[in-house]
Amino acid sequence: MPLLLLSLALMTLANLPGVSLYSHGYLLSWDSPWYAQFTLYGPDAKPAFSAPNRTDSYQVSWAADSDGVVAAAYSPNHVREGHIDLLDHTGVVISTINTGSYIPQQVAFAPDHTVWAACFNAERQPSQDFKVLHHYARSGEELGQALSYAQIGGDLKHPVIENPRGLQLLYIANDRIGWNEALHTGPRTWVEVSFSGDLLGKYELKTPDGLSLMPLTMTTSGNVYAMIFKSRDAARFAVLNREKGVWEKVVGDPAGLLIGAEGDNLVFMQLAGAKATLKFTPSASLQVHHSD
Repeated sequence: MPLLLLSLALMTLANLPGVSLYSHGYLLSWDSPWYAQFTLYGPDAKPAFSAPNRTDSYQVSWAADSDGVVAAAYSPNHVREGHIDLLDHTGVVISTINTGSYIPQQVAFAPDHTVWAACFNAERQPSQDFKVLHHYARSGEELGQALSYAQIGGDLKHPVIENPRGLQLLYIANDRIGWNEALHTGPRTWVEVSFSGDLLGKYELKTPDGLSLMPLTMTTSGNVYAMIFKSRDAARFAVLNREKGVWEKVVGDPAGLLIGAEGDNLVFMQLAGAKATLKFTPSASLQVHHSD
């Protein structure tokens, strides 16, 4: 796979490297720290469109599909109602999904081009359970719901469905959905569920030696890679070993920021003067330090 060379001289976002995500051949970017402007870069490494964050709504999440369709999740100000706009690769809204009282905080496209969203129920009563994941066709039809908050052990008195700007918490592989969530006080939790709604596993986001983790991507085959905070050795990332239920450190990654995956290749952004290079690195090339 050829490298994509992105010339910063042609970009309008001065802080692009700090707030970039790679999704299905497209680069999503925000103008940190203001987050007032979103820009989509196409497979040709050129800007496809830019759009201001809506001033009449609380816009929380963007995602791109392999055919260039973009999802933008938001909730109008002072209204307990969620929406997901679907835009073409030029930024024109082609349809809108009304999610009702379920406010989408994170969105992601499945391999079949449907949309999954991690939602908060704005009309719930204290301690009332609700389904976190909602599944939609591009036509707007709701296809299903999965993963009750109580089922995964979340604090129902103060449920947290987060919406960090410029970050991704919801991931999709060929056979599963992964969600990075703060379910309770203490370490975060990586939760996995099947497309049919079965809970596949929960994994505390810590290395065996107690270092905190932040998942950054999930490959097509389902390998999850997380950044290690305050690493004490050469390993910057860890991969989930589901059989052992632990995160194992990996080495051999190139320099730069891990911003996504293309198939089973990890995508790293490297800076060199006025250029940023996206390097596609086979995940199998990273050496795993297996836990005893």
